[in-house]
Amino acid sequence: MRANRRTYTSDFKSHSHSAFHQLIIPHKGELELEAEQSSGVARIDQVAIVTANDTHAFRGVNPNSFTVVDFDFNDANYMPELNSLWDRAHNQILFPLDDGLLNLSKFTTTELNNQTLSSIGEQSIKLFLLALADRNNSAEDKLPQKLQTALKFIKQNHTRKLSSQDIANKACLSVSHLHALFSNYLGYSPQKFQTNLKLEHARQLVLNTKLPLVQIAQDVGYSDQSSFSRSYRNNFGITPGNDRTHHNVL
Repeated sequence: MRANRRTYTSDFKSHSHSAFHQLIIPHKGELELEAEQSSGVARIDQVAIVTANDTHAFRGVNPNSFTVVDFDFNDANYMPELNSLWDRAHNQILFPLDDGLLNLSKFTTTELNNQTLSSIGEQSIKLFLLALADRNNSAEDKLPQKLQTALKFIKQNHTRKLSSQDIANKACLSVSHLHALFSNYLGYSPQKFQTNLKLEHARQLVLNTKLPLVQIAQDVGYSDQSSFSRSYRNNFGITPGNDRTHHNVL
């Protein structure tokens, strides 16, 4: 395992690495990433994982600083608990951090001193990756199969206006049984799950593109911008226009 502090220029560069996976932990600023199956912007509340052999392009945004960890296969092989994380990272380059993971990432990066990783730092990185894998190994894999089917169907069609009957039919459930499964296992309705997916997708477009807000509203399935803005504010506590303005100022 190797780790160092890096800053990135604003010029797009592209490469791949065949012998190791890479963990990128932001300290400040942002890093735009485009991989084969996923893209996005790494910032303080989310880390990036680039898996071996995946060609990826990247460029820094604003003054930036990152801890970059190269996790070679000799380390990965004796930690099979991380296999699911590497598999997921092939399709999902960014991983959001909850408060616990954010605190752990901050502790981890303090152990990088003069570009040399201490033994405590190395163990804390492994602990961080295990915790990240555990969060993402998700609870979803332990849900009833028909509920997993319903969730997958909604994810694949979240920009469509799906009715409970549409979802129930796909999962071979009655509507009442569908709602009972969502309520008992997830604590919310199928419609709330779909709305959250739409708005998370919309927020990525608001913050990371220059698309007009009215087009974003249409792209994620809203019939007009006012209803989109209202839902966005209810979910994130800020309107899409103000969110974009605030993000661009930072």
